[in-house]
Amino acid sequence: MVVLLALLAACATEPVGLPPVAVTRAEDPRPLRVLFVGNSLTFYNDLPGRTAEIALRDTTLRYPDVQSVVRSGASLRQHWALGTAQQRLESERWDYVVLQEGSTSILAVPETTAVYVQRFDALAGAGGARTVLFVTWTYGDQPQLQDSVTRVYEWVAGRAGALVAPVGVAWQLALAQQPGLPLYYADLIHPAPVGTYLAACTMFAALYRRSPVALAGLLAIGDTSVVPLDSAMALMLQTTAWTVTQPYLPTRP
Repeated sequence: MVVLLALLAACATEPVGLPPVAVTRAEDPRPLRVLFVGNSLTFYNDLPGRTAEIALRDTTLRYPDVQSVVRSGASLRQHWALGTAQQRLESERWDYVVLQEGSTSILAVPETTAVYVQRFDALAGAGGARTVLFVTWTYGDQPQLQDSVTRVYEWVAGRAGALVAPVGVAWQLALAQQPGLPLYYADLIHPAPVGTYLAACTMFAALYRRSPVALAGLLAIGDTSVVPLDSAMALMLQTTAWTVTQPYLPTRP
């Protein structure tokens, strides 16, 4: 672990490769097509759908066509072995592919994660898509691991030239501001609706390179129902998402 952390400290996080995706409707009237590849951290409360709902509130942006390939407990290595995500990437045009590894499990297999991120990135890049790494949160009883998890994702992103959606960083900041914030379900692993909303705000900021502040404050209940989120809470979550995402955005125009 000491050697790994030394490597991580030396890595560059500025993505290389393809230029940023055009996100305004004026630049490109086609839908912004996003494919999420992940497990229950992605499909609980339908994070892809919640992200699209936020994007729909800004009518200057490309219409979000957000889809997913998800499987409970699946790692990126397992997704590669299953082959479904590759088929989707090869047969359809995408702007982004969002890759989500396990939570703290990434600390045990950083090199393996890097290999499969690079494989997915090569496939996505061949079709003109950008790869985005979904930086996960740590388990609720292991908050001290978040900095290490974040650094591993940054290291993997630097190796692949991928972009970063710092969801776990947003959770970390939000909990520092409000320690009792209900981001987790009782298992301290999966996101409660408030946690999914914060994740969606962060995903929106990373994908569209825009602030989610003043956009929809909807709280997901289960997979299909939504209710308004308290305006003060929504503003805090939106602001937190934008604050942590800005340092990770591409600097090129």
